[in-house]
Amino acid sequence: MLLTTAIAAEGATHLAEKEVVKAAAKYLKDTVIAKWSEYRAQAFLSAFLEELRKEQDVRHQSADLNDLLKLVSQSDKQTTALFDAYRRVALSSSKKIGPMVIGMLTAHIVLENRDATADEELIFQAAETLNDRDFSDLKAWFEYVYADDESHPGHHLAGKFERRRVLVQGASELPPGLSLDAARLGLDNVPMDVGEDIGIFALKLKNIGLLAETVRRRENPREAGFTQYFVMVSSACQLLNSIAVRAMGALSA
Repeated sequence: MLLTTAIAAEGATHLAEKEVVKAAAKYLKDTVIAKWSEYRAQAFLSAFLEELRKEQDVRHQSADLNDLLKLVSQSDKQTTALFDAYRRVALSSSKKIGPMVIGMLTAHIVLENRDATADEELIFQAAETLNDRDFSDLKAWFEYVYADDESHPGHHLAGKFERRRVLVQGASELPPGLSLDAARLGLDNVPMDVGEDIGIFALKLKNIGLLAETVRRRENPREAGFTQYFVMVSSACQLLNSIAVRAMGALSA
């Protein structure tokens, strides 16, 4: 009898715990998840519709909302692009900038009624992976990289970007305290750590494939000089930053 009572009590406790878990899950779904999902969706849709209106105005066509939505949901390619974009937004680490980047880029894809290019797929992946701080850090790093470069194409979606090599570490002379003998032994070759030397955002972009590392070693190990470490910035990475800068500008306007 005592055993049966104990089992019943344990079962009741287990059921009570399950109810608590269900209640907690419902609370998270209805308040936290729903709130931030809607926030990201609104950021995406606002940027998407604004980009559509802007492009349609350039083409001297109607910018009526209903007409725009009908225009970009006629083909399988368009509806697939919209579905994929919305899925990415739901999984975005960024609350605002990432969804806006996805919205702006998707607008051009659906208007042109085509599939995303390989570079655009990488940009989508980055927009889904980077958080808002990462986007700000990327913008600051690009401003540093292009500080003295008047050829920077500017922040627009149709800019002409070319692959760029950025020196991260290296020197032409030995620093104080390092002998020529040490340099000959290769003791100056401190491996580059993208996350440490540039930032976590760069490590994420490297893992996606938007940044790459390269090394230029001393041609003659008997001469003074340092191994130089470079980051190769793809044109897709530059386009990602360009779109993100536009998104940040819209937020501060």
